[in-house]
Amino acid sequence: MIMLGSLIGVLFLTGCTQQRGPASVEPRPEPPEVVVIAPVLNLSNSTDWDPLKVTDILASEFQSFPGVVVIPVNRTLAALALRGKNTVETPRDALDLAREFKADATVVVAITEYNPYEPPRLGLVMQWYAPAHQQAAVEFDPVLASRQAADVAPAADYEVGAAPALQIQEVYNAADDAVLKDIRAFSARRGGHNSPHGWRIYIKSQELFVRYCCWTSIRSMLLERGSSRMAPEDAEAKRWMQDGDV
Repeated sequence: MIMLGSLIGVLFLTGCTQQRGPASVEPRPEPPEVVVIAPVLNLSNSTDWDPLKVTDILASEFQSFPGVVVIPVNRTLAALALRGKNTVETPRDALDLAREFKADATVVVAITEYNPYEPPRLGLVMQWYAPAHQQAAVEFDPVLASRQAADVAPAADYEVGAAPALQIQEVYNAADDAVLKDIRAFSARRGGHNSPHGWRIYIKSQELFVRYCCWTSIRSMLLERGSSRMAPEDAEAKRWMQDGDV
């Protein structure tokens, strides 16, 4: 998938007696990036959360990044229902959805572990399936997925040429100092100071903690892709988390 902006033509100003001025080059606005959000999969042992509600949260958080357009979740569900499915079952399903909606990618997410009690803990796998990017297939192992091992995926039954272009896999533990520091920054951006709990509302509220986890995974994915669709402070915050500077 190529999402690079191009340059518009250069306009040269000339006149009978006027000296030619410097050429002006303006970047053409980068087209929006369109994504399909597949219903979130439950690979955890918990039933304490609603996959469709988390899907809506995920879609909402994707739209918080500039230049990202999300196909409405109800349209995605309707497209799957026509196939006799209620979720993405194979990488081919993900790629077909992206093609059907003429989107740049389908995002497939699975929750691999979920503990809602303070300090909350959430394991998440996020994959980017782009029709323009086809890689060699890998085999899905649900046991490895539940253990947060590397190179695993939430979608089953891989087909050759249908592996994700990118995968982000994290466990967000609110007992981790780096995670707490990032949550404080996220809370400041979202107005967590308006709560009597202050920034800790994002730890005490299950829904808000899930929202933070979705947002920071999206940020990681955009950073890995070298996307220009994130604020400089977001990229910097992710770097200090990776470096362990807490």
